[in-house]
Amino acid sequence: MIFRSPRDRSRLSVVARALAQHAVVSVMALIVVGATAAIVCVRVVQSQALHQAEEGGKIVAERIVAPLVDQALYDGDPAALRALDNRVLLRKAGSSIQRIKVWSEDGVILYSDDARLLGRTYPLDPDDREVLEHGGVDSDISDLSKSENVLDRDLGESLEVYVGEKDTNGHPILVETYFDVEGLHADEAALIRRIVPVVLAALLVLGLLLVPLAYTLASRVARYERERQAMIRLAVEASSAERRRVAGELHDGVIQDLAGVGYALTALDAQIAGLANTEPGGSPPIGALRATLRTAQRLVHDDVLALRELTGMQYAADSGAADPAAALRVIVDGLRDEGAAVEMVAEELPPLPAAHRAALIRVGREALRNAAKHAPGAKVRLTLGTESDTAFVAVTDDGPGFDPASALGPVDGHIGLALLADAAEGVGGRLDLRSRPGKGTTVKLSVPVPSQPSPGGGGATAADHVTTPAAPTTPVTPTADATETASAG
Repeated sequence: MIFRSPRDRSRLSVVARALAQHAVVSVMALIVVGATAAIVCVRVVQSQALHQAEEGGKIVAERIVAPLVDQALYDGDPAALRALDNRVLLRKAGSSIQRIKVWSEDGVILYSDDARLLGRTYPLDPDDREVLEHGGVDSDISDLSKSENVLDRDLGESLEVYVGEKDTNGHPILVETYFDVEGLHADEAALIRRIVPVVLAALLVLGLLLVPLAYTLASRVARYERERQAMIRLAVEASSAERRRVAGELHDGVIQDLAGVGYALTALDAQIAGLANTEPGGSPPIGALRATLRTAQRLVHDDVLALRELTGMQYAADSGAADPAAALRVIVDGLRDEGAAVEMVAEELPPLPAAHRAALIRVGREALRNAAKHAPGAKVRLTLGTESDTAFVAVTDDGPGFDPASALGPVDGHIGLALLADAAEGVGGRLDLRSRPGKGTTVKLSVPVPSQPSPGGGGATAADHVTTPAAPTTPVTPTADATETASAG
């Protein structure tokens, strides 16, 4: 049995759905196009058959019937009828003509190859009378419900062609020719059999050729969906870790310090109360009072700096669409107020997507905080700039350094290298960590610069621009006794 991970099953599910949709759409397209092709074939055959029938009707009227319609035929002369009948029967032989009628202008059937119709009178339709009076050609499928077609019902469905002509005396006559439609239907079926399979085969081949493309697109959609879910998970984990860190620092730092200030003020109050009981001429404990006040002042000052750092970091974390230089400047200023030696060098960045800017801020913030915490007194340098087709943020310190392998997870409650590596991977970037005990630490994130800038770029402002950019740190391939490098992306 083959076991698949939930991610693989999700990917297969997305791809399977996409391929199933492609198959359904392809079948529907085959049905629609096949039906359309059949309808077009029928229309084409009908149009051609109609044209041929009208041409055949004109030939019958002009060359066979009209030259033999004279006064003798009007009078019902048997010889005239026989002469026309012989010509008509000769023309009908081996053709699709079923019946020929000749109408006078008053609706009398002067001639028909069915003798039962001779001399009968029927009202002419307006279209037929217009053809009779003005000439021309008209055609239609026979209506067997008409009284004039009662004796023609044994012929079945026919194609009637009406041609307006002149007899030998110049009087208008109407020549009606019936054509068999069975040949028409046979031609329709033959054309459909020739055309429709070719069209369907071409569409089937096209659909099969599109299957790899559909598979590729479905796989890409599945991959993008996984990346989106990973980014959401990363954002949730980062937010949770940041809240825990802020809560821990408030509890262990500010709250404890404020409690200490409370104790110091209580002691100060007791000392002031003791002054009131000092004997005249005695020396008040001024030194002790000043020491207590200095302790309280230091605690309050430290708490103000800590709160400023926390608010600055929160601003940076919540400023996904902000300027990375401005967001990181807040953190740098907070560290400087604490007495840290931090240098910031910022170039103007090209327009970047919000996710790229947020990643630069997050990695820069964490690297600065870790440097201040784990390398107190060290010189720290933050560089924000571009190289080639990437934008980067790098934080370097000359502190004690550490073993990079120990940072592949959460360290001391803050976001570890693994989470930052996920952030880099989520934006298609690269995270490099170089450190060695006693040799300092460098953390660098590089993110790609899109070829088409996104709206709302986040370049550095003029206030953060420094004319002399710092040289970017080049990752070093790890060796057994040299700087170790951890990369992601």
